[in-house]
Amino acid sequence: MRSSLVPLFHALTPSRSARERLGVIVVLVVAMSSGAVAAPEFIQRAQVDGISPAAVEARPVAKGWFSRALEAASTAPITECEYFLLAPESGEGEEATGPTGGGLALIAQRRVARPGDVLLEREVLFEEGSLRVLHTERIKGERRTLTYREIQPAGARTWQAEWSADAGRGRILGHGWHRPTHEVFAAPAELKGPLELLDDLRSGAPATAVSVLDPLAAKVSQLEVDVMPGSETGSRVLRATRSDGTLALEVGTCEGATELGFLRFTRGQRVARAITREEYERRFELWNRPRIPAHERVRSTLLGQR
Repeated sequence: MRSSLVPLFHALTPSRSARERLGVIVVLVVAMSSGAVAAPEFIQRAQVDGISPAAVEARPVAKGWFSRALEAASTAPITECEYFLLAPESGEGEEATGPTGGGLALIAQRRVARPGDVLLEREVLFEEGSLRVLHTERIKGERRTLTYREIQPAGARTWQAEWSADAGRGRILGHGWHRPTHEVFAAPAELKGPLELLDDLRSGAPATAVSVLDPLAAKVSQLEVDVMPGSETGSRVLRATRSDGTLALEVGTCEGATELGFLRFTRGQRVARAITREEYERRFELWNRPRIPAHERVRSTLLGQR
């Protein structure tokens, strides 16, 4: 839109100076904006044909279509996505996975950022059992909302927590769980969710102790974040452990980059390696194919022959 209007303005004012043309542009924009029916939003001053700003009457201008279009463009969300395949860790020279299988779960992590509002998401699709886990965290000022869902063919259950990062009381709501999930909890200052912690680690936050609301444990956990010995050159490996020594999260990043090379959630031989979006979509489609029992396939074949 902008590129098509500028030649038009120049055609209308061929003999005017650059300052005068700017004045014409401002007048036209003000005229277009003032035609919309809306409450006054701001005071705009313009310098037209060499008149000083003090001589121009300051008047409220309503937001027109042009102003709204510029505002929408400036507030468009920024989305970042990365994909992982959770599989048994391979030894040196071994193939981690085959061309069509070998993985245990697919992981997609997304970050959607708007001015004053960040949404973090982790989606996990397990190859066996058609189990899907959706974990989201919304960061809006000091407010935090964590939602954890487990979705299976036979049903689903949801665990949601809301709290403020400046300390106070938080609220937990849950559906489909055996333990009580409608409760109030004490939220310490700077309490984070697991995805917010990961977002901080990838941006280079220093290693320290941190309070994290762990949906798997359904409670606040104190985590100790450390940089692994010998990982300072070329890449960084950061590990977050609970007070009992169990692993909560381990991530690997290249030096100077925010992209993750791998994720590890438990000790052992399972690691989530970064994969391409094409690889993720291919496996996602393969794992999501309807699985028809053998007797149903035979029955369909017999019915088709009649």
